[in-house]
Amino acid sequence: MKTTLNLRSDLYRRAKAQAALEGKPLGRLMEESLEMRLQKVHEQLPMKQWLKTLPKLPKEAVRDLRRAVEAPDFRKIDREMWK
Repeated sequence: MKTTLNLRSDLYRRAKAQAALEGKPLGRLMEESLEMRLQKVHEQLPMKQWLKTLPKLPKEAVRDLRRAVEAPDFRKIDREMWK
């Protein structure tokens, strides 16, 4: 996909020089940089923000889930289930 970006002149020159040093086109350097930035943001997503991305559950489902997690045997492994 093609797009147009407005970059500061100094940033463009530094990016172009870095791409040349790495022996790759400027576009590829930009793609890699954007991928790294987006991955970093994703990895640092705060818990509250992450929770907002989860699908909404009906109240009954939340109640059932809470009951299951709080059950005394929640961490117990059913060996028969894993056979």
